[in-house]
Amino acid sequence: MKPTTITTLAGLALASSLNAQGIKTTEGSYLAATAGSDFTFEPIVTVGDRVPATPGAAPSGVTDFAFCGIPDAMGIYKDRVSGENVLLVAHEMGSTTHSLPFAGQTRYKGAWVSRFVVSGDGGILHGSPAHKELYLGNTLQASRPPQEGDANAFTRFCSGSFAGPEHGMDRPIFLTNEESDGGTYNAAGSQTVAILDGKMHTLPALGRVVRETTIVQPRRDALTVIISTEDGPTSPNNSCSYLYMYVGQKQRRSASALDKNGLTGGKVYVMAGVNAHHNEGTFTTGSTPVKWVEIPNAATLTAGQLSTAADNLGGFGFIRLEDAEFDPGQPTRSMFLATTGGSGPNPLGRLYEVTFNPTNPTANGAISVVYNAANVVNPGGSYNGTPGKLVAANGITGSLGTYSGGGVLGTGTDYPVSIDNIAVSGDFIVCCEDRNAPADAVFAHYGRNGGAWTLDRNNIYATKLQSTFNYAYTEARDGNPGGNSAGRWESSGVIASDAIFGEGTFVINVQGHLQTNPGHMRSNAPNGSGGVLSKAAAVAAYV
Repeated sequence: MKPTTITTLAGLALASSLNAQGIKTTEGSYLAATAGSDFTFEPIVTVGDRVPATPGAAPSGVTDFAFCGIPDAMGIYKDRVSGENVLLVAHEMGSTTHSLPFAGQTRYKGAWVSRFVVSGDGGILHGSPAHKELYLGNTLQASRPPQEGDANAFTRFCSGSFAGPEHGMDRPIFLTNEESDGGTYNAAGSQTVAILDGKMHTLPALGRVVRETTIVQPRRDALTVIISTEDGPTSPNNSCSYLYMYVGQKQRRSASALDKNGLTGGKVYVMAGVNAHHNEGTFTTGSTPVKWVEIPNAATLTAGQLSTAADNLGGFGFIRLEDAEFDPGQPTRSMFLATTGGSGPNPLGRLYEVTFNPTNPTANGAISVVYNAANVVNPGGSYNGTPGKLVAANGITGSLGTYSGGGVLGTGTDYPVSIDNIAVSGDFIVCCEDRNAPADAVFAHYGRNGGAWTLDRNNIYATKLQSTFNYAYTEARDGNPGGNSAGRWESSGVIASDAIFGEGTFVINVQGHLQTNPGHMRSNAPNGSGGVLSKAAAVAAYV
């Protein structure tokens, strides 16, 4: 089988081609398939590409909409009313960063979410912001997203998820969250937001904490069950990240969409160990039972207070929790959970499976290690070193640190490390690698950069490196070999797209860090006079 992974790309403003199936970027793929890869990689859109604006969604006189920077969380679904394929993309910008989705208009401030309507082959038909009004819970705060000059803005929308009728929701809802604990919209700390009916709502009932992702468990009952991963630690807790569960009750007769979908008034729990295994230092392989402990009055706590409460209640401590996804075949019973690690007892990241009681989600469950990368890549060894900067085109130079003791890297096996984001289908788990110093040492040893792997669910999780970053393309394009600081890119948000683009397909994006430096950019965006914009003009217009 040769499925197609369709990639969205982060780079600079580049021209696009318009055809009957919508617009696709003319930029090449930022992911290069490995020899024997099971996937092909087709680029859809690059940061700075301008697409037709969704009718009625643009300011007067504006006809196009820009794909803005740092794409991360995504959701995709077919609208049951219009029949349109809708792709939602969160932009992981800091709260002081500005972007310009509509040329000549006031710049947006901080993180926000785009909405694109796409064709069956991935072409962009039109796009717009996914939200206008901003609500703090159920209370209207503003008639538009935060803009330049506003005092407050959201910071770094990272991973997230889509929830619809198949999850028990009564309408399409997209959830994402602030990943950083500085510069947040609310001084009390990072928040989860929900995009629904063209509006953004903060969700204080879920509690405030630095989150990587928020996912809704598909259910057919009156409960709304949401899992959040803390991509921390959250200050002043400087040691661990925790796994949280929110359980709310759907109030179908309420006039509020949040109430109807159980997004208000619920309780927050932290996952804790049942026996001696209470963190990744003591639990490294096999399976162990877990329980869910309620955090009283979670909605009233600051982010620091919530994380501290989780610690005091015996929360199971992880080293940088990242992404999570429910098993599509048994979503009320099983969830996959990724950590990027990078220090202490978890230097290279791990993939877990968490199991639940399907009727009572807060009942005791279990957590099992699918794989512990340190045990596979460096069996019995240890890592010593500090983060270093990769500068060579092949990614194998820099202060990467060393492994010692036990089995050194040469006796282990190349494997997915430092997992950032995952996507789960019936056949595959896609794992996107991030950077940290131990992972850099692995990349150096095997002469590769980070990329995307698959685990074959039909073959006892057999792994395969499917792609690495296509630095050769951008360096040849820009005429500056080695200038992209190889290793600095990040394959980030990834989602399964079987229902839209066919079985075995995924949408993935690449954050091409350092590509916003004008010296590393090119532009073939039209200037309106038959020529193309210069690099400087492209930066001024599109960044």
